[in-house]
Amino acid sequence: MELGKINTLKVLRESDIAYVLTDGLVEVFLHKKEAKKPYLDGEDIDVFLYSDNQGRVTASTKEPLIQLNEVKMLEVVSVNERYGAFLYYGMVKDLLLSLDDLPNDSRDWPKPGDFVMVEMINKKDHLYGHIIGRKQITDHFPDAYKIADNETVEANVMYLIDNGLVCFTKDGHEIFIHKNNYRERYHIGQLVKPKILKQNPSDEYVGTLIEQKEIMLEKDALRILDYLERNNGIMKYTDKSNAEEIQQVFHMSKSAFKRALGSLYRAKKVILNKENTKKI
Repeated sequence: MELGKINTLKVLRESDIAYVLTDGLVEVFLHKKEAKKPYLDGEDIDVFLYSDNQGRVTASTKEPLIQLNEVKMLEVVSVNERYGAFLYYGMVKDLLLSLDDLPNDSRDWPKPGDFVMVEMINKKDHLYGHIIGRKQITDHFPDAYKIADNETVEANVMYLIDNGLVCFTKDGHEIFIHKNNYRERYHIGQLVKPKILKQNPSDEYVGTLIEQKEIMLEKDALRILDYLERNNGIMKYTDKSNAEEIQQVFHMSKSAFKRALGSLYRAKKVILNKENTKKI
């Protein structure tokens, strides 16, 4: 018998609540709630084997969404900070994605309704979801279709790295989004809709989560926009602010600051008031 896979077993006998199945050496239970129909003694049936909440190997005739060593996108159904995230894969018992696979900051964890790409592994006779390396994921999807430049796709955030986000589509496309090309804080599993900018020779796609007109903003304007987003969308600095203060906070001259504010205003990104500047 192999845990985490569909096995063909023989019905040994029937009890009040279950069928006893065997491979000739070991016996397991198939609860009648998990059976598709009544079975006869000696009948061969295909069942998926997993461990129940008591750690006992049990059988189900339901078809799992993932099997041992496969990589699939699974939905998060609940999160427990003591254990990790629980994923639905078609069985009565959900699949645990251990906190060992997740960032230290729980704000970066997936939330119920998110989807994460995981491999099913067997660890000490218990099945788990496991986040593998990003290049290992693409190895599981060698025939992924090509995405065209400027196409917008749905993907889920899988890795939070120093210079951006690494996302995956359900079909295994890897999409890198540089930190300059998004404005919010994202977490693992979160659905995003990046626009594809190009495909690298390594087959990794590069995408953006900001509008084209914002891509065209100058670096100084982006710096001001980043500051606003880190400060709840409002700041006391205006085109009347002291030049030394502007240099200290934004590392730019007052004239550069005024030009950047003007470009943000024309792009309808900010409201310019006498006493403050607000992000729209």
